[in-house]
Amino acid sequence: MKKNRLKFYTMVFFLLPFCLTFGQALVYNPKPMNLDVNRIQMKMSKVNGEGGLATQFSWMLTGTNPQTTEIFYWPRDRFRSNMLYQIYSPICLDENGIQDTTGTKWAMGVNASGVVTNAGTTDWGREIRRYRPPNIVVDGVTVTAPFNWYVDRSIKSDIILEFEDVCGQFGLRNHVQIYAFSNQNHGDYFIWKSTNRFTGELRVPREASGRKRLPDQTIKFYLPLAFSFGPTKAGEYYVNGSYAYEGEDDLDSWFKGKSQYSASGARDSLYVGYYWDSYNTVGKPYANGSYDNTGDPDKTTGVLHSAQIPGYALLYASKSPNDNTDDRTQPFAITHGSINDDFWGHNSKYKGLYSGTGDGNRGQFPLDIVSSGVKPQPDKGPMRFITVGPYSLTKNETQNRYDSVTTVYAVGAGSISTDEADSCGRKWLRGEITDQQKKDWIMHGRDSLFQTLDRANWAWNRISKGLSVPAAPAPPDINVASGPDRITVTWGYPDASYFKDAVTNVDDWYAWRVYRKKGALLFDDPLDKASGAKWELIYETTDRSITTYVDKNVERGQDYYYAVTALDDGSQNNNEIDNGQKLESSRYQTCSDLPAVSYKPGLNVSNKVRVVPNPVTVGAGALGFAGTPDKVLFVNLPLQCTLRIFTETGDLVTKIDHYGTGDHEWNQRTSDNQYIASGIYILVVSDAKDINGKSLDNQFVKFVVIR
Repeated sequence: MKKNRLKFYTMVFFLLPFCLTFGQALVYNPKPMNLDVNRIQMKMSKVNGEGGLATQFSWMLTGTNPQTTEIFYWPRDRFRSNMLYQIYSPICLDENGIQDTTGTKWAMGVNASGVVTNAGTTDWGREIRRYRPPNIVVDGVTVTAPFNWYVDRSIKSDIILEFEDVCGQFGLRNHVQIYAFSNQNHGDYFIWKSTNRFTGELRVPREASGRKRLPDQTIKFYLPLAFSFGPTKAGEYYVNGSYAYEGEDDLDSWFKGKSQYSASGARDSLYVGYYWDSYNTVGKPYANGSYDNTGDPDKTTGVLHSAQIPGYALLYASKSPNDNTDDRTQPFAITHGSINDDFWGHNSKYKGLYSGTGDGNRGQFPLDIVSSGVKPQPDKGPMRFITVGPYSLTKNETQNRYDSVTTVYAVGAGSISTDEADSCGRKWLRGEITDQQKKDWIMHGRDSLFQTLDRANWAWNRISKGLSVPAAPAPPDINVASGPDRITVTWGYPDASYFKDAVTNVDDWYAWRVYRKKGALLFDDPLDKASGAKWELIYETTDRSITTYVDKNVERGQDYYYAVTALDDGSQNNNEIDNGQKLESSRYQTCSDLPAVSYKPGLNVSNKVRVVPNPVTVGAGALGFAGTPDKVLFVNLPLQCTLRIFTETGDLVTKIDHYGTGDHEWNQRTSDNQYIASGIYILVVSDAKDINGKSLDNQFVKFVVIR
């Protein structure tokens, strides 16, 4: 027993250099890590999946609140743009299989329980940022949570998520690093670097006391990986009135494109696996008579809610455990799988179709199953696998040998522009373009996706050589304060070092910018009542000492959100992509997630009270406040008073004590927190006093509610 333990701890010490890439401590059983420095928002959390962080193959939409349970949002400022529902990394062993602790060999990794997945347990993780997240305060409320991870100005990206999983079925330890950038030219992807080392571990070390490890052996395998997307939850809800299980009407395929950056040493071409919202016959026809809901056109306007085309590409693959040269003959295959059909093709009339290495009939690079005539409709939960290999890894404890191979992927999204999605959808609904023309327009998003992933190809080439991607400025801290007929935004850096470029250490600061969104926080939120309100630039200054902006162009009672960015002068950004361009810090990082609302100070009279809107037409939707349709605003109130709301028959609905401002918001709920019904109501303003404490007359205001 002592000898076995000695061998185990020898292996653990051997692995430490593999783990300790940075100086920060490892966090065992890690808390969630957030990738949020650009247009992508992704949360890596152990509770999201059954297979640890590296293989989150849990079906996200089977839980409660399914519209918010996925982990990847793009673009993150669009309503319910969550798309990624699965990270799935099985292994295809050769015919020799793998030997377990009893000496029994299992082919294809199928153990006694019939398990074929590469499930893992997360051992440790950590989040490392170039700058700490900005502090955001709205009306005295701190929006940002305390930051308990690490800051390191020397890292080669704006954020790195790093973790290791132990995949006990195959005895592999999987080390993952995720890189992302706030540079706007690199804001639509992240880089996923994965190293699989054959350690023979069956459990993470803290659980492994007294447990056996796999015996010394050599295994040969192919390594498939799928980032499975379903564009998008919002579109499904708009069209079908409910949230689908996952990927119900989505197709997956692949294409190959020539890189623009091969001259700098990057891969000369990329194989891209991608997904798009396809045709589903479920539902009633549109006003133009078509059933084609490709792109999820809005039933009323035709605007396309699901024009996103997410995907991923292989950027690097080791030639062998002994040769770290990029094997540019990889990937070996890009194949298709689904939930309904076993990945290996077992018990399916399409046997072999879903294997990680392809099959004789459709080859190693099959197109999507619908256009190629294999099936009439999309599969449930489509998965497009990029497969590399074959690799042979050896574990030999006597020789202190634990072979490993590394693969690197770019994961991102592309799309036609919002304006194009608007124009295309409206023309289609009016019958001006055909179903096929609508689809062709949507599929132009593949060009955007390829440009995104090709830039990742360029970035990885630089990082792999120890170089950096030009850094956007640091995001400032911001404070937003509601005021009388105004909203005040202040901002600033914690110290002067933030004005310097993170890569070159040169002060290249150029300007501050202030952005604003009216109504709901997210674009295309139904609460905005299809107003089309977007984030807009409202102020810019090249004077770094100016750190306050007073927004007087506001409507009383209306919700507003703000963000502040910094712009550099472009002098440090000399390369094939940025080429002297001014880079801007991420607007998404400084977004005030709580609304600010301007108001009037309390009056010294009580005879000017009004109810806005009147009538209150929540159901009709014609009036009201964008973003908060249930809001009723009582305006021109005295400084101090009591507000009582009665039904027409004299029943008390609620009582409110008011002080200070000239406005007061009410959410149409009773004192028992129940929504009121349609009808006529009376606002009674009593016990009113002016600033000197002098009593004022009571006032009675009648208003109508239509729900």
